[in-house]
Amino acid sequence: MFCCISLAVLFVLWKVVWPLVKILSAYTIGVTLFSKRKGLKKAGEWAIVTGATDGIGKAYANELARDGLNIMLISRNSEKLDAVASQIREAYNVKTKVVQCDFTRTDIYSRLQTEVNQLSSIACLVNNVGMSYPYFDKYADADFTSLEFIHNLIACNVNSVACVTRIVLPKLLKQTSPGSAIINVSSMSGLTPFPYLALYGASKSFIVNLAEAIRLELIGTNVLVQTVCPMLVATNMSKVKSTGFFVPSPEEFASSALNMLGVEHVTSGWLGHALRSWCFLSIPGIFLPVVKSMHKRSVKRFKNQ
Repeated sequence: MFCCISLAVLFVLWKVVWPLVKILSAYTIGVTLFSKRKGLKKAGEWAIVTGATDGIGKAYANELARDGLNIMLISRNSEKLDAVASQIREAYNVKTKVVQCDFTRTDIYSRLQTEVNQLSSIACLVNNVGMSYPYFDKYADADFTSLEFIHNLIACNVNSVACVTRIVLPKLLKQTSPGSAIINVSSMSGLTPFPYLALYGASKSFIVNLAEAIRLELIGTNVLVQTVCPMLVATNMSKVKSTGFFVPSPEEFASSALNMLGVEHVTSGWLGHALRSWCFLSIPGIFLPVVKSMHKRSVKRFKNQ
């Protein structure tokens, strides 16, 4: 009897207590001891951010400018690009460069390569651009999953990361200063099969796998690779407005995720997301009912708009 109780206690400690200790330690002691964020300024003069005019991308651009880096902003809307560039220059007294690109197109990359090659040196690339579903729904039933939508989502979420990384990485490897980084914004839906976001989740899974494979190829070089897998952040894309411990603002999230550079190579980026993600993925019977509930609420909210 005593042996059974002891084994049960050990099982709980291993499966519950230890993972929670690891998560809490990473976002506290880990950041203090291992964060490489401050080293970005020494690695190069410029940060490149895709999808930089709204939400998480805009917040990353501001955080990196606050750290003293010049910012190349890449996005689709030229008016928003100019507005964000002006705001960053005035707020942080750094240089900015804007590149208008529609990542659903395939003819943008030669021009983008020319623009990147003109930069003096690069501290980091933030692969953030992406598109999602207008609401949660079944892949076969959703009225928005046209062939054009499927093509555009894959082009924006998958091709952009593969192509922009391939453009920037050789330049990073030629630089002699250590500490440059490629930061890939994926999603918690990229860590497990995610019903009602099937195509989106699959595209984000591609990012996780590509980034991790490249990270292993780069062991022994000066280049860091981080993959960020958030849950809900209060952005236009998520259509969530209220913030809290489990739903941070873009600014809160970007700051926290940058602090995790060098601490975790695959990270939730935000403590509340790390705890919730662990619950969803580790505790049996929780994930699917929660996702089904999110599906119902998402469809209802969309129809009531």
